[in-house]
Amino acid sequence: MERTERQEKVDIIWQQLCYWEMIANTLIHREFTSSYTAKFVIEKDRMYTENANRSSGDGIITPDNMEPNPKNPIIASFFRNIGWSDRLGSGVRNIFKYSKYYSGEEPEFVEGDVFRLIVPLNEDYSYDIKNGDKKTAIKNGDKKISKKTIQNYKKILEFMEEGKEYTIQDFCNLLNLKPSRTKELLKALTQDIEQIGNNKNRKYRLK
Repeated sequence: MERTERQEKVDIIWQQLCYWEMIANTLIHREFTSSYTAKFVIEKDRMYTENANRSSGDGIITPDNMEPNPKNPIIASFFRNIGWSDRLGSGVRNIFKYSKYYSGEEPEFVEGDVFRLIVPLNEDYSYDIKNGDKKTAIKNGDKKISKKTIQNYKKILEFMEEGKEYTIQDFCNLLNLKPSRTKELLKALTQDIEQIGNNKNRKYRLK
């Protein structure tokens, strides 16, 4: 859907992707011999799951250090066969990818005997992206991101959905910005955009 139709990504992510990824994670990776009650809790500023786990270690999981390991490979295979699950590890990458755009913070995947997945929520942040008319700055950790900057991020990603390769001038024309400022915006999107070539021949495309 994301690559074939132009629609608000807020709706896709929070209503479909995040909820489903969190629930699928609970079912595929649960330690079913445990009597620990699985939880999916939605609060004002976060939603989280707690789930019995056959832990292979302890600590925080990120896209850089994760080692996909289905605790229940038969269930994982069944979900993939019916089209309700993607390749192993895709859920972690998906939630990390979009969380920063729609809550301003990264999620937490905490490995242990009880596995915890915590996704931050920020109604002001989501409202700003969806409506584009909120004037307050948005805090991202110690850095504030303006409404205009977030709108530019969104314009860039939507502009690139056709899958072509684009020059810096293409983005300058799109955003009506100077090359120096445009390069700053593209640099912040390195998780989604890759560079091809160098210097004057440099182009950009979606990963």
